[in-house]
Amino acid sequence: MRPGQHRPTARVLLHWQKSHFLLLKTHFDPEVQLPPRWLIPGGGIDAGESPRDAAARELLEETGLSVDPSDLGQLVYSELGEWLWGDGINSHTYEDQVFELDIESLDLKPESLKLDNSQWTQDEHRDVLEIRWWKLVDLIDTNEPVSPKGLTNWLRAWR
Repeated sequence: MRPGQHRPTARVLLHWQKSHFLLLKTHFDPEVQLPPRWLIPGGGIDAGESPRDAAARELLEETGLSVDPSDLGQLVYSELGEWLWGDGINSHTYEDQVFELDIESLDLKPESLKLDNSQWTQDEHRDVLEIRWWKLVDLIDTNEPVSPKGLTNWLRAWR
């Protein structure tokens, strides 16, 4: 990540019956110097890639769950913002586009989902600290950093 860079991302709100949500606890890139935060699966959109295609690709890379991009639900949330880096001087902007996927249709439940990290990038192996299913109430009430920044407020209204 470079200071002033804009990072468009595509993410998946992966849930089971709107009661459990999968999040990864990750570091920011080291140069950003921000504390870890919980985020929904997803990442940067490659050149020439649609947000929907990027979301499906990132879901496969981060969870091992392969879905056709057309199986992702509608775009349910979008957020523009800026991350001020740990040095208090530099920053980068972002745009998160979030699609949803209810895994009930895939016969997976939180307690039985085995995540596959074999397709993680070197950065993901370095940065991912923990993966867990959050109950909706716990996610909404947490004091831990969650990304996208407005996700927990949005979930209060979405449920």
